[in-house]
Amino acid sequence: MATDDMNSPTTENRPGRRTLSRRHLLMGGALLAVSGLAVAREPEQRYRDLTDEQFEALFPKAFGDWRTLPVSELVLPPESELADRLYQHILTRTYVNSKGVGVMFLAAYNSMQLNNVQLHRPEICYYAGGFSIDRSEPRDLPVKAAGRDVIIPARSVTAVLGSRNENILYWTRIGSDFPQSWLTQRIAMTKANIEGYLADGLLVRMSVIDKDYEKSQRDMQGFITDMLAHSGEATRNMVAGQA
Repeated sequence: MATDDMNSPTTENRPGRRTLSRRHLLMGGALLAVSGLAVAREPEQRYRDLTDEQFEALFPKAFGDWRTLPVSELVLPPESELADRLYQHILTRTYVNSKGVGVMFLAAYNSMQLNNVQLHRPEICYYAGGFSIDRSEPRDLPVKAAGRDVIIPARSVTAVLGSRNENILYWTRIGSDFPQSWLTQRIAMTKANIEGYLADGLLVRMSVIDKDYEKSQRDMQGFITDMLAHSGEATRNMVAGQA
């Protein structure tokens, strides 16, 4: 009888039950630790909200040889509801200089970048507006900001609709990063979240209607350099950040 008791399934399974129970406890403890870490690392808003007036004041209406025209032909997200959801602030202006060069300018901003609220890359807007995208490539933009040479990682796009040939230069700033593609934009958002904060997001877009691509690039580079030279530190931080 004693031998039978020693070899019974009940006795054999007892160590197994104790091992399984310890494993469950360890797994449960690990899950609790991960949950606690997630709560502790829940991203917080780092950048304050701005009023429309504060945001608009960052960008001078006139500077150097540039003046604002009363109308703008900028291409926006195809639905106004979409634009309202994507951005807290959208500023659109058309500037012209004494040589007759016109630059269409857009700045769109969110103090928080969330998974369902992201900067809209211009290629999507133009394509949705019926344009063909004949060029879309990364372009490092050298400018001067507060007397220092700055390289802004930007993107160059050529969009065509009929006889309208629009050369576009834009960049996105996510926190302190300047992603040049949708993928790197997502990576920048994830990086900020891992570091414990919600990054702000800025889209700066300039465009010139001209078939001469290189001249358009020079015109837009000169335009943004002049704007930064005639703006304060808050504008330079907003536009060029830590580029």
